[in-house]
This record gives sequence, structure tokens and C-alpha cells, in this order.
Amino acid sequence: MLRVNPAEIPEDGLSLKVADMSWFPRREVSCKGEIRAELFLKRSGEKVFVAGSVKLVMLFVCDRCLESFELPREMDFQVIYDFAGEDPALQDREHECDINEVDVVFPGEPVIDLGHLLTQQVILAVPQKRLCRSDCLGLCPECGEDLNKTRCDCKGGGVDSPFNVLGGLLNQKNSN
Repeated sequence: MLRVNPAEIPEDGLSLKVADMSWFPRREVSCKGEIRAELFLKRSGEKVFVAGSVKLVMLFVCDRCLESFELPREMDFQVIYDFAGEDPALQDREHECDINEVDVVFPGEPVIDLGHLLTQQVILAVPQKRLCRSDCLGLCPECGEDLNKTRCDCKGGGVDSPFNVLGGLLNQKNSN
């Protein structure tokens, strides 16, 4: 468990190379090889500045051609944990964040959960559209050929779809 009490952070800061990979979100992300995570924590009054990096190779299946591919990722991040909000009088009050507080965390307990922070960074690095390459042509919608590897001889009009009936009705209406 990667939890750090801010009071235990030395004045000159704390450097960590994370060897415990129990934090890694294996259900959400597959990876290959070694995962490297390094963190530096520095306390300043009621705030703790955390700078870190995570390096790994993610494994995905391309959304267009269904081929497996590797995606090397290196995420650098900085987060500020603000413990000034632990005053019970302030906890019930709403706090509106300004643009300078986007990477500020107001924890509910006096501890920094580094495992949670690292998990967030990995999940944020997962692309919404997983493509083996930006110009991936995908699969032919008729015959299923991988268009990155070969050209197919399909004419492009013979797909049997329930929407073909609607298209026929539209064409009929337009011709009248």
C-alpha cells in the first residue's frame, strides 16, 4: 500500500522509486515489460507537491483493423495536495476551483494515496480511440479484409443492412 503521511516527508523532500506494482489497474490496462514509476514529494506548509513519472508499454487491439499493437507511454505529472481544508468548519463549505487549482487535490484524510494517484495517471494515458497507426485503413465492411495488408475487390454497395429499406423509401419519395 503506497500511502504517505505528510508529516513524515523530510524537509528536503522524499524521492521514491515504486517497486510495488499492486496499484497498477490490470483489469483496465494490459502492459508488456517493466513498469517504472518514480515520485518526488516536497512539503511546504499545509501543501505537498508531488512530481512523478510513469513509463510503460501498453497493449491494445486496434479499433479499426483488430490487430494487436504496443503503445509506449511516458507520463510526467505534477499534483498539489492541499491539507489546509482539514478544518471541520471548511469541510461543509463548497469550494469553487479556479484554473490554477486544476491539479490540486483536497484529500479527506491526512494521507497521500500514491497508488491511487499512479492509477489515475495510467488510466488518463489510455487513448479514447485505440489505433495501431493514425492512417490505419481498418477492415472492409463487406468482406472483412484488412485494408492495411491487401486491397479487396468489393464494389462497396452490397452490404445487407436493415437501413437499406429506409434508403429505398427515401429514394422513392425523392423520385416522386
